[in-house]
Amino acid sequence: MDIDTLNGLKNCPLFKGLTDKEIIDLMHRVQYRVHEYKRGDLFALAGDPCRHANIVVSGEISAKIIGPSGRIIRMDLHHSGQLLAPAFLFAKDGHYPVTIEAERVSRVLRIGSDDVKTMLLLDPRIATNLVCILSNNISFLTKKVGLLSMTVREKVGSIIKAEMKRQGTSSIYIALSRQQLADDLGIQKYSLQRCLHELQEEGVIRVEGRVVHVDNIALL
Repeated sequence: MDIDTLNGLKNCPLFKGLTDKEIIDLMHRVQYRVHEYKRGDLFALAGDPCRHANIVVSGEISAKIIGPSGRIIRMDLHHSGQLLAPAFLFAKDGHYPVTIEAERVSRVLRIGSDDVKTMLLLDPRIATNLVCILSNNISFLTKKVGLLSMTVREKVGSIIKAEMKRQGTSSIYIALSRQQLADDLGIQKYSLQRCLHELQEEGVIRVEGRVVHVDNIALL
């Protein structure tokens, strides 16, 4: 196992509490393959069967819902150590509910469902960690559904407040492009731009490139 793959597994919460040697020894007991994807490559289409546990070793992989009209809602952006749609591996209807695409050059480690079961039996910590991962996913998806039900202004306000809390400042840096942010919020880019402009006109925020200064949080 190369060092990049090992580091990706160390970042994965599925292996929380395991040493490097324990991870390597465990992986020697199962079959796995590492696949590389270029930017724009499709990992899976919505409706494809989910038969493997997939761990992002490096790069960025996005999960999107694409509507009939072509509208895109980005459900999540996965980085090194994150599992792709783990809840559907053992589901009765085990199919991907989203389209999964590489945002840049990425590597993904794939483990078959039977080998995942073997890992659960070999080390009880893996089973405990998987339960935690699934619980966190449910929490994340519940919040995501709640966000998508909001108005445009409520969505923008919610993401700004969340970033203020995370960054610990009223002047926040938005790492995502306007299009990426709009996709995350499930809105059109022009709707996002218009909302930001209206908030500026009202004196609620000031936008300087990717930095947003919050001047009146009570009105956000």
